[in-house]
Formats: sequence, C-alpha cells, structure tokens
Amino acid sequence: MALRFTYPILFCALILMFYGGVDAAKNLQEKVSSSSSMVMDADKKMKSAQIGLFTIDELLSFRAGTKLPIFFPIRNHSLYPPFLPQSLAKIIPFSTKEAAAVFDLFSVPPVSPEGEAFLGTLLTCEESVKGENKICATSLDSMLGFLEKSFGPGVDFEFVTTTHPTITTPIFQSYTVLGPPSEIRSAKKVPCHPFPYFYAVYFCHSDPGYGTKAFKLRLAAESSGDEVEAVVVCHMDSKDLSSDHLVFRMLGIEKGSSFCHVFRQGDLVWIQKTSPLAAM
Repeated sequence: MALRFTYPILFCALILMFYGGVDAAKNLQEKVSSSSSMVMDADKKMKSAQIGLFTIDELLSFRAGTKLPIFFPIRNHSLYPPFLPQSLAKIIPFSTKEAAAVFDLFSVPPVSPEGEAFLGTLLTCEESVKGENKICATSLDSMLGFLEKSFGPGVDFEFVTTTHPTITTPIFQSYTVLGPPSEIRSAKKVPCHPFPYFYAVYFCHSDPGYGTKAFKLRLAAESSGDEVEAVVVCHMDSKDLSSDHLVFRMLGIEKGSSFCHVFRQGDLVWIQKTSPLAAM
C-alpha cells in the first residue's frame, strides 16, 4: 500500500527537479521524505529499479529472461482531465499570482491533496530551465505549435508511450524481460508529461543538445501474465543537475552520469515520423 502512494510522488519529484528546477521541487521533495519514511525504515533501501530508474549500462544489459521487480501505476483520470478548447484555456488565468481566483472558480480548496498538486503544477510551469526549451501546454493547439517549432517546418511527428492494456490494478510485481531494449530512432525527441490540474496541462520540453535516447522494453508479469511495452528515456548528461539530485542518491552515480527512467502510461515521447519507404 505504501509503495502505491510513494511511486507517483517520487516520479513527480524526479520530473520537477530535472525539468522544473530545484526550487519548484523543494516542497514535493519534503513530502517524498516524509511519506516514504515508513517504507525506507521497513526496507532500509528502496531499489531504484522498483520505480523504473536505471543507469544506461543496467538498461542495455537486460536480456530475455532478466527478472525485474517494478511498479506500474494506473493513471488517475480525475487528476488528468481532457484539454480545454484553446479559446477557453486562453481566458482562464494560469499563474500562481491568480491561483486563488482559479481555485475558487473550480471550487477546489487550495489546502487539499488536489489543490497542492495543482499548485505544484503552476510552480513548475513558472520555473525556467537552463539550456532547454519548454512549455506548459494548456490546449492541444499550443502543444502542437510547440512541437512544430521543435521539430522544424515540414517534419511529421508521432508519439510513443508506455502501454499496459491489461493491468487494471496498480500492484508491485516481478516482470520477466522478453527481449533486449530496442532503441527508438529519431534525430529529435520531445517528451511531454501530463501534470495534474483542473484541465489538461502537458509539460513538454526539447533538449537543444539532443542529449537523450529512448528505448522500448517488453515485459511480462510473472504472476498475472500482464504484458507491458515500456518506453524508457535516458538522459545522457546530468551535469546541469544539482549535486544533491534524487537520481544521484538513488542510483549511486556521480554528477554528469547518464540515467534512464521508465515513462508512465500517459507520458509521451514525440518523435519524427518514419516514412514507410525509410522503414523498408
């Protein structure tokens, strides 16, 4: 039970600290420490693999038959509603300065689990990230506009995401790797993460140095037989991260090292679309 609650918080902390700056993550990181203390006390050290966090050497060592204990959460649709039309999203304030009015508009108390998650989204979206282009897209039109600028004119794109259609209950279980990871080839990649809010908000970012790799990893649950096609994104250079970043502590790696994390269901990686001719 504790792991079901801890995993989403840990994952959000990783996203906040890597893409939203350390300041935006401080409050959430405190919650990670307090909410996971019982889990850590009971099991001294939570294995990074259990939340889908690996070094790239670990990922590339996976072969058919490798056993991998991991937890795949089920997306809470109440926290991730659909996009609003752009015309409507534009007239609703999207800033911490006007947060009180928006909370009142949607009748959500700021001091509540939902309210704190929504405020965390606003804080993250207002942070700047060194050397990176990003957007908190509040409509489908704004997301597509950002993608068109990121990929360049005349480039078609599509997304890949983790899929586990038969998993209906989020449980921690052991998986068997069905084959080595296969790299997703694309000159440019734009990850987009759904953030909890009153309406759909996707945090999209492009790495100007293209210092990311993406892989697909096929897994089968040993107990239930559930099959998962996981998307794993690897960041090849972590030199711009804080020395106290959660990733370094969990993986035992040094600043500047590469690391990989499994994308949750609903997290998207946009890639250049491969033409049928090029795929032959």
